Amino acid sequence: MALSAGIFQRFQRYCTTHRLYTATSRWLVAVSGGVDSMTLAHLSHAAGLTMGVAHCNFGLREEESDGDALFVEQWANARGIPFFSIHFDTKQYAATHGLSTQMAARKLRYEWFEEIRRSHGFTDVAVAHHSDDNAETVLINLLRSTGIKGLCGMQPANGRIIRPLLFATRREIMEYALQNHIAYREDRTNADDDYIRNRIRHLIMPELQKINPAATANILATAGNLLQACHVLTTEKERIAATCCSRTDADVRISIVALKAVPHYSFWLFELLQGYHFSGGVTNNIIAALGRQSGKRFYSASHVLIKDRDELIITPLSHMRTTHLPVVAERYIERNYRAITQPLCLRFDYRTTDADFVIPRHTNTACLAADKLLFPLLLRPWRKGDVFIPFGMNGYKKVSDLLIDEKVPLHEKAEQYVLVSGADIVWLVGRRIDERYRITPATNEALVVTLHTNYPFRLCSKKKHLQPRVLP
Repeated sequence: MALSAGIFQRFQRYCTTHRLYTATSRWLVAVSGGVDSMTLAHLSHAAGLTMGVAHCNFGLREEESDGDALFVEQWANARGIPFFSIHFDTKQYAATHGLSTQMAARKLRYEWFEEIRRSHGFTDVAVAHHSDDNAETVLINLLRSTGIKGLCGMQPANGRIIRPLLFATRREIMEYALQNHIAYREDRTNADDDYIRNRIRHLIMPELQKINPAATANILATAGNLLQACHVLTTEKERIAATCCSRTDADVRISIVALKAVPHYSFWLFELLQGYHFSGGVTNNIIAALGRQSGKRFYSASHVLIKDRDELIITPLSHMRTTHLPVVAERYIERNYRAITQPLCLRFDYRTTDADFVIPRHTNTACLAADKLLFPLLLRPWRKGDVFIPFGMNGYKKVSDLLIDEKVPLHEKAEQYVLVSGADIVWLVGRRIDERYRITPATNEALVVTLHTNYPFRLCSKKKHLQPRVLP
């Protein structure tokens, strides 16, 4: 009996063991037209699975790419299987987004697969990675200085992406295709050693197999052992994160003091930063900066990390606002204004200070003596050299010094606003009013200014993050 004769039974057993298919499953099978994906499509159809076929034309091989698309479409139509296809300008997308062609193609296809899965009610996206692909991935990740998770290789299921062929080798798949007369198309770029995966496949793996014929199997066995170790480390990482990390609506903060108290803290910082897409090289630079001056920034594809005094502050790039500046930098406020929504969302209420009046004490509210104010007021970002007399104090204090005293992170200082009357700062917004404009027994009318939450421009107080929102 041929080596691959039992693949169909192993396919069914593998899907059952790893719960890749249930009575309610509907697979969207990604089919390029190559032998691996055509074998997956054949096995899925032969097993009677409810399925659709998705094909991406990346436009990288001109007529050949169009031929692949037509070939896959004809295969699906001949079997009455729903077919979905799309054409990408991959090179243009790669150039626009600063990606390699391979990374651009990967991003484009998985985003499209998910779009089709959702819109047409498929439960999973099935891709044709096999065991040789898996071993190659482990080596690629090793070369990239990945964490332990990267050395665990591919898993049968990762979210909605499933890999029903991970049990089979490339040789077994090829033999099964030949025995069952499965037609497929050869991608000439598979022979191109310009890509790292192809170089490992054509140059490195054959040499490793000369040294040890069981090289692929041993690499995958080691990956399996590391996966078990990874589960143990995950539990420990969660414990360490609980002692070192704190979260707000906008960012994650890692206490440097608490982190350094953990044995092998460099390793654990690497693990903590994995979820924010920081590379091994960047993480090494972050570790080197722990004892240095504040203000250093490090970027991943999705986040920025700022070394600020005794904390590492991790913020999504989307929160840093491509802008990091408000749409309107300054705003004059006339006495008849009742609300503004830019650059912050503020409400203005005038109240008589009678016996029933209670002074609001929340940091997002300023209660000012209205009869001392000169209109129009000015709302603007604070500037170097700004001074005021903080509530409860007798003398002037620099705004910069107060922000330092309150340990305001550097990236939040850039978003700090002041409300100005004439030449005086009357409110360091969200933090402190000026002593000269507080309510006294002689005050007849108060202006209550309220900073509202959930607005796009973030402002932080020492105790609470205040996120202004548009007023109803």
